[in-house]
Amino acid sequence: MKRIPEEKIETIRSQTDIVGLIGEYVQLTKRGRNWFGLCPFHDENSPSFSVSEDKQMFHCFGCGAGGNAITFVMDVENLSFVEAVAKLGARSGVEVEVGDMAGSEKQLPSGHRRLLEAHRYAEEFYRHLLLNTVEGEEALNYLYGRGFTRDTIEKFGIGWSLGNRESLVTLLKRKGFSDEELSESGLAIIPDNGSGAFDRFRNRVMFPLHDTNGKTVGFSGRVIQKAGNEPKYLNSPETPIFNKSEILYNYHNARLAARKSGNVILFEGFMDVISADEAGIQSGVALMGTAMSDKHLSLLGRVTNEVIICTDGDNAGWEAARRFSRMFPTNRLDAKVAIVPEGLDPDDYLKKYGGEAFRDRIIGQPHTLLSFAMMYAKREKNLKNENDLLQYIHEVLKELAGKTTPVERDIYLKQLSEETGVSVDALTSQFRKSEARHTRKERHAPSEEIGRPAESARPQGKPRKSPVARAERIMLHHMLRDGTLFARFRDSDEGSPFFHDEYTAIFVRLAGFYEEYGEPDVHRFCETLDDPELRKIVMETAIAGSSGEHAEEEIRDSIRHIRKYRIEMSISDKLQQSREAEKMSDLSRALQLSSEIIALRKSLSAL
Repeated sequence: MKRIPEEKIETIRSQTDIVGLIGEYVQLTKRGRNWFGLCPFHDENSPSFSVSEDKQMFHCFGCGAGGNAITFVMDVENLSFVEAVAKLGARSGVEVEVGDMAGSEKQLPSGHRRLLEAHRYAEEFYRHLLLNTVEGEEALNYLYGRGFTRDTIEKFGIGWSLGNRESLVTLLKRKGFSDEELSESGLAIIPDNGSGAFDRFRNRVMFPLHDTNGKTVGFSGRVIQKAGNEPKYLNSPETPIFNKSEILYNYHNARLAARKSGNVILFEGFMDVISADEAGIQSGVALMGTAMSDKHLSLLGRVTNEVIICTDGDNAGWEAARRFSRMFPTNRLDAKVAIVPEGLDPDDYLKKYGGEAFRDRIIGQPHTLLSFAMMYAKREKNLKNENDLLQYIHEVLKELAGKTTPVERDIYLKQLSEETGVSVDALTSQFRKSEARHTRKERHAPSEEIGRPAESARPQGKPRKSPVARAERIMLHHMLRDGTLFARFRDSDEGSPFFHDEYTAIFVRLAGFYEEYGEPDVHRFCETLDDPELRKIVMETAIAGSSGEHAEEEIRDSIRHIRKYRIEMSISDKLQQSREAEKMSDLSRALQLSSEIIALRKSLSAL
């Protein structure tokens, strides 16, 4: 595999009319020098999506999306850089081999690339068997009977594995893969007796599992007719490219839809995701039979501020919704819970009542986390029974303590009063006791973070539009234009001059870019970024611009601003640590921190 020549990339970029390209996806109207339309990356009623013919760039003033022709195709069709270049190349008559490699794949270890290649062959093989062979007819008819369409099968890459022990192994060995590589990929098993590798998946409908970039990294195989003790579903094992705690099923497809709908629907299983997609709900994702992790929350936070949890309507589904919902109060994501009635799962509800009912009655009417917590506490309780009634009140007040605003508290206490017949005054009095207990518990709970930065000291999610973020944007703007300036910061002892994680990530990527390409090129740099959120920051920075005449003054002022903010955050962090040390009667630690705080305040005044 070879890299796409830079000359060819530049030819494709220069021969692509960005207005004509985006006009194929968005209805554009010319106003002044630019073209405007409704943004394809988020829902809006007034056009805030601008395309500049002169600069060959696009920018949305609503959601911040921006880039050039290549990055537009990458985002709107969820393609890799190579695939986007190949698509635009075909459009402009410039041939690009899809086998060419650039961007993120070239940075992967060669072993990882081999595993990805093996999975790509496997997906193609399974899909061919399902759609084009006699052996796959039974499985295909089974899927059609479940309501799958051919378009859905092709969209989700669904396939079929033969019952033969070595059908896939034989194919991949012909492609040059060794038994050890096949075992490492999880696609095959090498028995303890040392005999040859054999297929892990046999006689199963195969559902490809993808990473965030849409690369197939594993499979889940479902039997058509369960026999004996074999599992209904068989998933790929953990491999160097597949980790269940880092994978959300359909994330690569859902993230564009989520930007438009404004939310992500979190399901328990991927059959629910597929059924919802057929009903027009395309922002669905699912966990891969594992607990929700911080990585999952981080992935969700990249594309949305709102998650709607939609689990099965049976007891297990309620428990799953409860577990999921308790992950969100400490996270910046706003979560709600959609309740599926009658004990049905989302797939069954869709089949029974249809997509419109599911969209309007279930997804369209989610419950807040506190409302769901009250519903959960009320389940299987008889409120005419005094013990159940008191237990219900206790559980609800415990949920409300420390989690409600005064307005929310009044609403929920009034609702609780109506449900139980207990006066609002009595509930309020009891609530204050619960709130006091919660406050004491919080105050005296030992901190697990002593000696580590407080959560507030390092920003979570996207940088806010604060003075320090503006200073970082000015700094980044000059670094994108001036490689010598960037080298000055790269070679300094301080390392990255930025505070927010996103800007630091861009700084690291920019170091690699300048090392490889030497000269500033915002377009090309954006094309090397896999993360759309980082591209968005870079393009916003490039478009916003800054004064070239006063570059040095702007840089000095920005550095001072960021250093000041970093010191202020460090002081805040140490004050928190000092308070915790005093609670733990660790006076020597508290004195040491006080000394450090004094020194930091002196350095702050010296700026």
